[in-house]
Amino acid sequence: MKKLICFLTLAITLNLSAATLDGITFADKANVEGKELVLNGIGIRKATFLKIKVYYGALYLEAKSKDAASFIAASTPKQIVMHFVREVDAKKLRDAFVEGMEGSNKNHEALKSSLEKFNSFIPDVVKDDLITITFLNDGVTVATKGKTSEKISGTDFSKALLNIWFTNPRDENLRTGLLGL
Repeated sequence: MKKLICFLTLAITLNLSAATLDGITFADKANVEGKELVLNGIGIRKATFLKIKVYYGALYLEAKSKDAASFIAASTPKQIVMHFVREVDAKKLRDAFVEGMEGSNKNHEALKSSLEKFNSFIPDVVKDDLITITFLNDGVTVATKGKTSEKISGTDFSKALLNIWFTNPRDENLRTGLLGL
């Protein structure tokens, strides 16, 4: 009986820790357009040669996957939640999205106006702010500071924006964490 209680306690603890990294906790599930998404993985975005922590990211998918190409190509909803652990001004964030788009997508020029519209919804952030990016088959929304943007339309844009974290990423460790590896 004691062994069973210890095992159950350990199992519950491991389940809870799956959604927590360095004290930053993410929900196990997210709901997008009536579909339940599950937490696929959590990673840390570090910047500069000093490896300064910028944000913790969580990836939500309909079913867990380690195959980025497969879930990016799928028409199912996806979501990335960015939990910031430091202040970052909007210009730096917007520049990072532009650099990420250019570095991970050959067709980035064709998506420039969509990225500009997306970036218009990116504000200055402070510690503990969240940016939630929802990737739909026909576009993207971004939610921050209690406001959700209008949809930035385009299947190509949705897939290209998600590519930033997985195709030629600026932080390979973040990618690894999001994939649950």
